[in-house]
Amino acid sequence: MTNFTISRRGLLQSAGIATLAGSFGLGPHVARAAGVKLKLGHQLGSTHPTFQAVEQMAKAIAERTGGEVEIAIFPNAALGSPPDMVKQAQMGALDLVMFNPPNIEAQDRTASVIQIPYQFDSYDHVHRVLGGTAKPWLMEFFDRNKLQWIANFEYGFRALSNSRRPIETPEDVAGLKLRVPPELSIKATFDALGANTQTIPFDELYLALSSGVVDGQDNPVSVDYANKFFEVQKHIATTRHIYTSFMLVGSPRVWKGLSPDVQAVISEEAAKAGAWAQQAVRDGEEEMLSKMADAGVQITRPDPQPFRDRMEPAWAQMRERIGEDTWTTWMGFVDSARSA
Repeated sequence: MTNFTISRRGLLQSAGIATLAGSFGLGPHVARAAGVKLKLGHQLGSTHPTFQAVEQMAKAIAERTGGEVEIAIFPNAALGSPPDMVKQAQMGALDLVMFNPPNIEAQDRTASVIQIPYQFDSYDHVHRVLGGTAKPWLMEFFDRNKLQWIANFEYGFRALSNSRRPIETPEDVAGLKLRVPPELSIKATFDALGANTQTIPFDELYLALSSGVVDGQDNPVSVDYANKFFEVQKHIATTRHIYTSFMLVGSPRVWKGLSPDVQAVISEEAAKAGAWAQQAVRDGEEEMLSKMADAGVQITRPDPQPFRDRMEPAWAQMRERIGEDTWTTWMGFVDSARSA
């Protein structure tokens, strides 16, 4: 796989997109296609490395196809929430969408396996599971849900922020009022740690934090930074309790209508962009944490084991929801990737 030059400054500025232009090695033009125009929707803002990687992916695809394949990108959930965009793709109304599979756990409960708390040891471990041991299972999952998997990108491990106290131990979480998204895995995690959880839409979260409706919230470091939650939160703990994935999928109806040459170019450039995003998120986290510390936020890095030791109630809820057979199969993928 091609190695990409990563601009650290570019991870924190939307202008960083320009620094990637020379990083994606472009091959010769493929045979001219028939003027393919595709729409891609996702929820990320311009400071996230995956946003930047997707922008460059579209440019690379246009160049390799001599401008005959154009991808119009709609970020910031301009086309709707992730579940809404997925429904559009399933119906063929949206060509490409990027999302985290647990966003559609209401439609397929097995999607929750990706967010089992404290199942992953590191980013390398995650990537060996999602891109290796569990890939056939994921391909079947997407096929069952009328989606075409194309490539894995990156969202990141979740951190916990709050305005009341530093988090060093599980006991420090008890009693905090925490916002959670409408996903069982995250709510179950904080319930197991004794927090008081409340579901609040993401677009209302900054106000809820600044007004004290909730004490804190959890999101990947890049999301905390991009949305300036550090302006209204005094503490961030790198608890890494849950990994949130981000995957590029397509409408099967649209995908099957593309020529094999075009499918290959999109797949190849998406894989390159996904690999760049994975490295960029990992490298960018420390710089973002440093900048938030400079802004007055106290950063703590708690030992994950005491938190993992409290997860049995959360795991029990998820086993019941996912199903014992699926749980056992999935954890086999996780364990085999650990020993790889």
